[in-house]
Amino acid sequence: MDVERAASYVGFGRTKFLEMVDDGRMPKPIDVDGNPRWDRVDLDAAFDDLKERRKDPVQRGRDRIHARLHQQQKGDRSELNNED
Repeated sequence: MDVERAASYVGFGRTKFLEMVDDGRMPKPIDVDGNPRWDRVDLDAAFDDLKERRKDPVQRGRDRIHARLHQQQKGDRSELNNED
């Protein structure tokens, strides 16, 4: 399914869904002739993983730290690009 349908399938908007793909909470798409497509079974498994992480407070903490580091790295890269 395409990005709009995949995001809707798991109950998120497009931007949030792509953020979750980028940070690894949702699966990366499969490239089909240059068109990114998500597999429903992969989305189901990723969503089930989200539910399991919610139950584990240690994993939730790790996820928050990972997300913050990821955001900082993105900010650092954009600053480097702006210096050129």
